[in-house]
Amino acid sequence: MSMNRVFFIILIFAFLVVPLSINNVNDDGISYFDLVVEISENLFEDTKVEEKKTISLTEDQKQLISEKFQVLINSNNYLFNNFEEIQNENLKEINEYIAINRWEEFRATNSGIKGIYLSGYHFLEEKKIDPIKNILSNTVVNTIVLDVKTDNGHLLYDSQIPEVEELKNERIKYNTQTLKSFKEEFNIYLIGRVVAFQDPIFSKTYPKSAITDISTSKPYSQDGQYFLDPSDSTSREYILNVALEACLLGFDEESNSENRTKNINSFLQDATNLLHDSGCLASADIFGYVLNAKNDNGIGQYLETIVNTVDFISPMVYPSHYSKGSFGYSYPNNFPYEVVTAALNDGLSRGVQEKSLRPFLQGFWHSSEDVRLNIKAAEDKGLDWIIWNNSSVYDEDYFSRINS
Repeated sequence: MSMNRVFFIILIFAFLVVPLSINNVNDDGISYFDLVVEISENLFEDTKVEEKKTISLTEDQKQLISEKFQVLINSNNYLFNNFEEIQNENLKEINEYIAINRWEEFRATNSGIKGIYLSGYHFLEEKKIDPIKNILSNTVVNTIVLDVKTDNGHLLYDSQIPEVEELKNERIKYNTQTLKSFKEEFNIYLIGRVVAFQDPIFSKTYPKSAITDISTSKPYSQDGQYFLDPSDSTSREYILNVALEACLLGFDEESNSENRTKNINSFLQDATNLLHDSGCLASADIFGYVLNAKNDNGIGQYLETIVNTVDFISPMVYPSHYSKGSFGYSYPNNFPYEVVTAALNDGLSRGVQEKSLRPFLQGFWHSSEDVRLNIKAAEDKGLDWIIWNNSSVYDEDYFSRINS
């Protein structure tokens, strides 16, 4: 029975078989019986059997439809079979976007990155950390560079990397919660410093992963320091895992330091890709002379190559480290503004973008006025900056006061 007929019977029942106490004509003078008749006529009038139409297809059209249908099936199969991989790739792109956007917003809101180095060993020492906190509260300084892995090979957090159990190199100073509280209390941008391939503990424990002294066939040592081979898969994986763990701890950026070995560029590219995928940015600390050197001086730091492997480079343009006669000055350390300006000009003239050039400036062996001149040289070029002092000691007078 068609739905129209069922509906008609229901209408008949509703209007004719209901108790007679219901008026046949409503208050507006409309007859219920006439209404039922009109509805039923319209129903039967609209009930028509549509004629079937036949669609004829050529063999070529059938083949084309079959091919398109197969493409659709294959596409759906690929989507289902590779859903997790596609999802992971999308997540990596999102993480990279978030990291870049976070840096851009912070930089715009705070008129640039203005940082100081804080030794990770000092993070829990009140006499060291309290003056740092005062600087963060009272001056324009808004960024901290904090050790993650030191030049002694120590990790300053609780690591889950398998080799750590054998290395016994943890010297825990902070965790995710303490870093989060530190960042939020002072609204800072936090850079983790990873001394990449300078590591006496790892070199002695895994000598095959260290740079070898060909005269002794033992790990090469220079002034008591040992260096890992960046082409060795074990050492590379270890350093990359350290960088990844630091990113997951809550650092905004990872800075690879002591990059004075050949084959460093491929490692830096791998590190940058890994950090971007995980939601952090990447930088590299380089020697100041790299800005004007035309070769890598045997340590792999060639400007035009290294600048393309990371988000930022931090050349150590310390006036005290330039030799007599550099930039025309017999005593470069006595001319901080002029020397820093000349060094940065070298980098900018070779095509390094302002946003990618963030120098380490001298915070030692200088008066307060000298340090301010270092900063002025960088800011006059529109650059961000970080002040370095190995002892984590800074005078508030180095920096402009908030709202000054």
